[in-house]
Amino acid sequence: VRDEPSAVVVKSHFADLTCWKTCLLALVLAAPALGQEASKIDSFEATPVSLEFPSSDGDYHLVEASRDLRKWVIVGQYPGNGKPAEFKDLRSQLGDNHFYRAVTKSEPFPDGLLEREWQLIALHESDEIIQPKKGRTHSMTLSRNKRVTGWNDCNRYFGSFSLVKGNWLKFGEGFGSTLMLCMPGSLDFKFFESLHASKGFEVDGNKLKIYYGDNAEHWMEFEEKT
Repeated sequence: VRDEPSAVVVKSHFADLTCWKTCLLALVLAAPALGQEASKIDSFEATPVSLEFPSSDGDYHLVEASRDLRKWVIVGQYPGNGKPAEFKDLRSQLGDNHFYRAVTKSEPFPDGLLEREWQLIALHESDEIIQPKKGRTHSMTLSRNKRVTGWNDCNRYFGSFSLVKGNWLKFGEGFGSTLMLCMPGSLDFKFFESLHASKGFEVDGNKLKIYYGDNAEHWMEFEEKT
């Protein structure tokens, strides 16, 4: 267990269950003293929640976050490169306390952000929830070679992305797309605009949130297509 002012990190290999239980127990015992007050992290301009942990060539890492040490969501994902891995949490709604752990294994994670088809459910902006019209599909698949593909209503699109410090899902300057004219009421422009304004993300099972906007105050809600 590594103790930093703003974070707790537990590094565990899935095969090492003894270490996992020991680390988790230490984390629970330390929990009351290691949370960070919401007033210090709920503003995008506040001191960022960031941490660093070692990585090895060939390893794959997930950074997970929790408000209560019971439910964990994925907030960072990247392959190891033999250098210290840097993580910065850019989400806006972090709650009263927040704790982090890093999980490592020697093959790609099947349950993380990548290689899954995500379909847009809604855009959440202030008090407004914007949903695609029935029959309209806005989707994306993020590959390990840093390419994004999907449907934007009546058009197929493709582009590039990067994960900056694990949590910032940053898309390339422009998307390539077919040029069909979609029906009135389409969210095609809004969908691209929101992706280009993306900041932090979190994966909770088969659900994905992407925070976007100048202060990451809005979020896109996705669900894995099965």
